[in-house]
Amino acid sequence: MQLHFKNQKSMPSQKTGGTMYYLFFNDGKKSFKTCIDSGYRNYPKWKKLIENISRGDIVLGLRITQSGLIDADSNPRYGGNIYKN
Repeated sequence: MQLHFKNQKSMPSQKTGGTMYYLFFNDGKKSFKTCIDSGYRNYPKWKKLIENISRGDIVLGLRITQSGLIDADSNPRYGGNIYKN
């Protein structure tokens, strides 16, 4: 599924002592989010994206759960930016 990045928020993680990142995306109709904790083993999959992502970036490889959340164990890949040609 191809989603566009909207924004992110971060705060100290109460579970690991690291940082909890909340990433927000949309597909043009619906909004989706995921939570990535820097203390968990799936963080390296997301690290480069979290550090470099900007509004409008297309992210590929995201799996949506039945509850409408993005599976944090997805393998995100950069797919360009909707605002740049």
